[in-house]
Amino acid sequence: MSPWRWVVCVLLMQATVINYMDRMALNQMAREIKVAFGLSNAQYGQLEGAFSLAFALGALGTGYVVDRVSVRWVYPLMVVGWSGAGIATGFAGSFGALLTCRFALGLFEAGNWPCGLRTTRAVLRPEERSFGNSLFQSGTALGALVTPMMVLVIVRRAEANGGPDTWRVPFRVIGCLGLVWVALWFLAVPKRLLATPGAASDGARGETRFRAIFRDPRFWVLFVAVIAINVTWHGYRSWLPLYLQEQRGYTREEMSAFTTAYYLVADVGSWTVGLATLVLCRRGMGVHTSRVLMFGGCAALALGTAAVPFLPGGWPLEFGLLAVAFGALGLFPTYFALSQELSAQHQGKVTGTLGAAAHLSLALIIPVEGWICDETKSYEWVLGGIGVGPLAALVLMVWLWPRGTETAG
Repeated sequence: MSPWRWVVCVLLMQATVINYMDRMALNQMAREIKVAFGLSNAQYGQLEGAFSLAFALGALGTGYVVDRVSVRWVYPLMVVGWSGAGIATGFAGSFGALLTCRFALGLFEAGNWPCGLRTTRAVLRPEERSFGNSLFQSGTALGALVTPMMVLVIVRRAEANGGPDTWRVPFRVIGCLGLVWVALWFLAVPKRLLATPGAASDGARGETRFRAIFRDPRFWVLFVAVIAINVTWHGYRSWLPLYLQEQRGYTREEMSAFTTAYYLVADVGSWTVGLATLVLCRRGMGVHTSRVLMFGGCAALALGTAAVPFLPGGWPLEFGLLAVAFGALGLFPTYFALSQELSAQHQGKVTGTLGAAAHLSLALIIPVEGWICDETKSYEWVLGGIGVGPLAALVLMVWLWPRGTETAG
């Protein structure tokens, strides 16, 4: 249990920051891209759907690969792939090219989670995993936090230089950051910290076939949970900037400022859940009880999204959205820690399969959300309903998850 394990977790967080910066650039430039290509909300939803479909395929593929090939090599290859797709987005000349770039981005970005969770599973104790995973997952909020202002600065500088199609420049700049991370990964992560695939303790106990996972009721609890929490989180990621600008009258600068605050609070939520779980465990509360308690609190906050359509503008709306942000990202560290209880031997495949289920669902749901927004001329029908799922996942977690199943390795 080397102290260097926390440095590894920080590197995982940094990779997730870059991952989300590449992803969030589209959301921040959504209005400009819709104008440049003449897109409806339904077509914009197709871009999100293509990303999610590719993400599902990439999660499955990477999950199988990372259980067989050292994560030390698979991870940087994924980062190089998604960075290249991000750069290519800045050169897309048609809606079809843009769709292709988003598909490629999703295909490679999906590798971040099977690789990251295999890594934290290898280097952290069970009681440390919620906190380690909160560091890892907080990169999503940090990436989303820095992207609005970074994109705004890049676009303003490009506009000052008088260049055409200034929306393209952020994609090119952000895409280059992943190459720097790859160099840091090889310099900072010693081989000895990462377990050799196939040598994990579950194999020693005789669990050699992945299909045995599907007979475990815990897998189906996680199946519901991963879809529910991703629908909440990605629903806001996809539609919040457009909602603020087109329905609530925010300027581009006001939207960027508030989404920065939104993701800052989300990041605090992720860290708080991980740290609180670790503190509760060290004070004698059971590992599973601590996790479920944290998940329940975050599910209650996420449910607050049902009030969003009824909140007046100004601080009531913004306070409500920030509460949702805290809960929506705070759900993930607990989900990740629970997924690490199923199998060390098949950790990559478990993560990949569950991630694929979530993003296949998003590939179907987000275009439908876009259609609903077009038909109702409002984003509030979508935002008001996407926070219910985590509560259903909590009920299943309490009902079906067996006690005392935490693994030691």
